[in-house]
Amino acid sequence: MPLSVLAITTSPRRHGNTESALDVVLESFSGMSVEKVVLNDLNISPCKGCGKCEKTGVCIHKDDFVELAEKIRACDLLVFASPVYSMSVCAQAKMLIDRCQVFWSRKYVLHDLPKPEGKKYGIFISAAGQTRSGIFDHTVPVAQFLFDVSQIPASRLSFLLLSGLDKRNDFKNSPDSIARAKEAGDAMAALMVES
Repeated sequence: MPLSVLAITTSPRRHGNTESALDVVLESFSGMSVEKVVLNDLNISPCKGCGKCEKTGVCIHKDDFVELAEKIRACDLLVFASPVYSMSVCAQAKMLIDRCQVFWSRKYVLHDLPKPEGKKYGIFISAAGQTRSGIFDHTVPVAQFLFDVSQIPASRLSFLLLSGLDKRNDFKNSPDSIARAKEAGDAMAALMVES
């Protein structure tokens, strides 16, 4: 059975810098089962902070997150892409991450989150318009929560952080950014095949 890749693009702006970087990364996984999810196309409600998942291990919302959550748990590689908005992930990405509180509850409160059958890997992709120092300092820790509760250890997580991509097609017009995206995808594909 081929290795499975789940790629989630969260930007509300389709085919912008972050999604374009994601698409280049995905080119490295030929021969694997690749699914790309456009988060904005799904019906996902925000977390209500009700705490029910800490008691039941199940979220009270019955929406598109239910199916996506199963895909997150089942994939061999989770590729999560969000632009930097207001110094963190975009609202759509944060809503998904907050809904993954159910994973946190099962892992750290109920201690019943099943271990993955094989090794799981992750890539976080983010593009920022600014180039100032620390532009990703708040984005990365928020994204790391998603990978942690998805049972992807830091040792099998990589980051593609691209700054200075402000206008819609800046990534497509940046040979350096394209090369870095290709390198990130190739490195992860090689790591997955070797292990």
